[in-house]
Amino acid sequence: MSEPTEPQTLDRVLDAALARAADEPVQFDVAAGRNALAAALRERAEQPAGARPHRRVRWLAAAAAVGVLTAGGLSALTVGDSGSSATAAEELTRAADLAARVVERPIAPGQYRYVRTRYDGITVEYGSDKAYRTDMANEQWIPADRRDEWKLMFHIGSVKWLPGHEGEGKPDGGPFKDGQEFVAKCGMYSYFAEGYPDRCTVGSFSNPTPGFVAALPKDPKDMLAKLREAGHADDAGAFAEAREALRSGQYPAEVRATIFRALALLPGLVVTDKRANLDGKEGVALGKRYYDDFAEIIIDPANGDFIGTREVVAEDQADDKGGLKKGTVRQSSAVTTAIVGSLGARP
Repeated sequence: MSEPTEPQTLDRVLDAALARAADEPVQFDVAAGRNALAAALRERAEQPAGARPHRRVRWLAAAAAVGVLTAGGLSALTVGDSGSSATAAEELTRAADLAARVVERPIAPGQYRYVRTRYDGITVEYGSDKAYRTDMANEQWIPADRRDEWKLMFHIGSVKWLPGHEGEGKPDGGPFKDGQEFVAKCGMYSYFAEGYPDRCTVGSFSNPTPGFVAALPKDPKDMLAKLREAGHADDAGAFAEAREALRSGQYPAEVRATIFRALALLPGLVVTDKRANLDGKEGVALGKRYYDDFAEIIIDPANGDFIGTREVVAEDQADDKGGLKKGTVRQSSAVTTAIVGSLGARP
């Protein structure tokens, strides 16, 4: 496969960074992509007030390095018209209190952390009103010793045109097939581009190595500063980093609690839906405006569990951006974790 051009690299990394939900790995130069994204964000910050950023709305080409997928549909939400920052802070503080009381079972040598993520989301073809929805899931097995072999398996469900947004033929189902598997030490799967950072030693919010987790601050204010630093000093970027962390399914309960408390300090975070249904579970959706969407995390109010994410269209979109209406769930994710005794075992 030929290397992508610089514009293609930027398009793809914007898909990954702005959508933040697809577990659809693609082969591209991640380091160059990160640099291109940082440059694009700087350029956006320098735009005149009121100027709209140019970005692709096709999100399905995101990297699957962390094993992240989504699940969702259409909603009658009136996005941004309800909720308040105070209410969102109260919900997060309550979730943090509940998470802090969790006594977790440690992973013993030879065991694996099992993370299953279900996804159903809308892909808009660039520059048109054509759109399709994809239903899929993945499973990942992460060993107690991250230097051992990991396993990632894809499950492709349906790929269908969105009613009223049909194109010709069948929509693109992506580069992976149903049941396709990857196995590699440190989770360095074969589809990663040459030079991809070593996942055993290079930690991030989306790749929480033991060293990275141990070095995270315990004070919520300091945690928020760390999230902002990782998110290019931007509040929306900080929220996106927190979503990546929670969605990875790899953080201890006490760290999740600190992340919740940090998000409670984030300006502009609101309760966007008090009865958000996701993969059979009901939770409270907390969101922040991120470009054309509200990016949300969903928390189970009964026990404080993080159960998934959503991105909901915040305002009616022009035809060349898919023509999606306000309140449409562009994408969402449902995450399940467990500890199993062998590679490939299920709870």
